Amino acid sequence: MSDSDCLAEAERIQRLLAEQAARHDRETSLPDEGFEAMARSPLNTALLEGASWLTFGRVVSILSRGSASFGTLWLMHQGSGLAFLALPEPALVATFNDRFRQGAWFGNALSEPTSGNMFLMPHQEARRAEGGWRLSGAKRFVSGSERAGYLLTNAVCDGQPTFFLIDKDDSIRVEDVWDTLGMRATRSQLLHFQDTLLPESRRLRLDPSQPNPIALGLPWISIGIAEAALAFAIAYARERKLPPENRAIAEMQWVQFSVAEMSLRLEAARALAMRAAIATDQREPDFPVLQMQAKVVANEAAVAITTAAMELAGGSGYMRSHPIERYLRDAMSGPLMAWSPAVIRDFLGKTLLGLQTPPPQT
Repeated sequence: MSDSDCLAEAERIQRLLAEQAARHDRETSLPDEGFEAMARSPLNTALLEGASWLTFGRVVSILSRGSASFGTLWLMHQGSGLAFLALPEPALVATFNDRFRQGAWFGNALSEPTSGNMFLMPHQEARRAEGGWRLSGAKRFVSGSERAGYLLTNAVCDGQPTFFLIDKDDSIRVEDVWDTLGMRATRSQLLHFQDTLLPESRRLRLDPSQPNPIALGLPWISIGIAEAALAFAIAYARERKLPPENRAIAEMQWVQFSVAEMSLRLEAARALAMRAAIATDQREPDFPVLQMQAKVVANEAAVAITTAAMELAGGSGYMRSHPIERYLRDAMSGPLMAWSPAVIRDFLGKTLLGLQTPPPQT
């Protein structure tokens, strides 16, 4: 697919997602129409077919404009599923390549209940066993875990953080804990591992110098939410009329200033995310730092823009008959996803001052 074809296909799926997003938010249900559309779509394998990271990021933002929950689900699937390329045996790589292309869904099971932002550094230890290691423990915030057939997970093995791509078998129990403020349709549940085998053959040989879809894509989720919020604000300002003159609130200066400020924040966030994606495509040495900078700016822009759009809509925006309250709730999840703005600022400050080097990607 060309870049323009990818974006057009993303717009098609986005429209399907937007039609049901409010219902899935209310019901805390997975967006099945999104899974089904993506399973049939060439977008699902776009990165395998050579799509640029810039195009990938733009696709994430388009999907997130329709449903931030599905944008998140798909991003986690891409970041976890494409880890099969780091499997040690070519035959196994070929097998997972087929499964991925046939629509198998992958979940990201890295975060531990006590790990906070340090999801790349597991605390839970797996014990040596025949064929690999066995893990008893828990992983949380596993988006789409009920749908996933395979999981990217990690554990301390022989004293070292080690990553695996495993089957979600009967030794893994899903606990329904997902009753949240936002991102409700991700159903990011708690998983209990009960003597789960982590096979040696599924141990990943990750290259820390290679880009990862999740690190690149997280800013674009926030950008998609911000785009949806700005579009809502503009449409509402044009349509909402006040008596007695029956003039649209778009004619009021404070509304004009508010919309202008939203636009400035969005364009700044989008520009930095594009800069990070282009740097990733060109493998510039600072692409990991740019990705982190883009996440902070996009996360904070989305919260500011959705808040401003809510204020513009007033009490009407507080009603679930309008989507802006959902956009605001979803936007608030961005800064909570690792790495948080506080952790990134701490890291960036130390890096800029020469106190530490950039961390590896996974």
